[in-house]
Amino acid sequence: MAASVTHHFKSPPGIWGSYARIVAGRKPRAMPAGATVPRMEAHLVPTRIDPDHLRRYAAICGVPRTDVVPIAFPHMLASGMHLAMLSSRAFPVSAMGLVHLRNRIVRLRAQDPAQPMALRTWLEGHRDTELGQEFELETEGTVAGEPIWRETCSFLARGERPPRARVLAAERARERERERAAAVGSEPLHTLHFAAPAGLGRRYAVVSGDYNPIHLYDLAAKPFGFRKAITHGMWSLARCAAEAGEADVTGPATLDVTFKAPVFMPAELVFESRAGQGSVLFTMKDATSDKPYLTGELRATTA
Repeated sequence: MAASVTHHFKSPPGIWGSYARIVAGRKPRAMPAGATVPRMEAHLVPTRIDPDHLRRYAAICGVPRTDVVPIAFPHMLASGMHLAMLSSRAFPVSAMGLVHLRNRIVRLRAQDPAQPMALRTWLEGHRDTELGQEFELETEGTVAGEPIWRETCSFLARGERPPRARVLAAERARERERERAAAVGSEPLHTLHFAAPAGLGRRYAVVSGDYNPIHLYDLAAKPFGFRKAITHGMWSLARCAAEAGEADVTGPATLDVTFKAPVFMPAELVFESRAGQGSVLFTMKDATSDKPYLTGELRATTA
């Protein structure tokens, strides 16, 4: 069994060193045969939120209020720790080849921005799927020792699959999409058009600290397989959570998002939502082609 790896931080770590290791590294894009992911952890001592930072985040993500911490905001405090683990020698695949599949965020109670939050994040093992290997990066936020926020980020390292497996996977994906469409209904409750302009990736990077080159410039994104720069997935998630009404759900809540395709900038987008059973189901699409970029659900939950 591989030895565990633990990092401790007194302030949210920067990402430049992690990205330098990722870009310069020579790790494979898929799990080598027999490879394992050891237990990896990172810890951040209780940290206060800068009110100006929170206001700038709310402005770029369309969050209407800052008297409580937005549901996706703690992810930014943890992102440097995530990259420290994914860029370490112990993680067996290249982080640049990972595909962001899903996010689940569980807010156990609303957080006053003046309350310092401690963070713990961990990763261990993988799951073999038809598309490749999936990894789940777990994060927990606590205030005065009380857990108040949890997140699961699911990533994929693509592997080679026989053609039949690709067909079956595509059929299952289409069936899941039909089920979600049936649940949402044909008439959206709320429709909003907004843009992801060129340069959005750079503006969000200034706020989030995530300067991944695939989000900054077209030329920087092309070496990594993208024809143009793409939006940060966490910007799309936060923008949709705001439009889904996260400001109206100040108690316990769960946010589930599935990423369908990258958003190339500039883009004209459509947000559609409909009230479900105690929840809001939503989709973010391309305004021209109706192509879905992400689907999700925001629901109030019991404490």
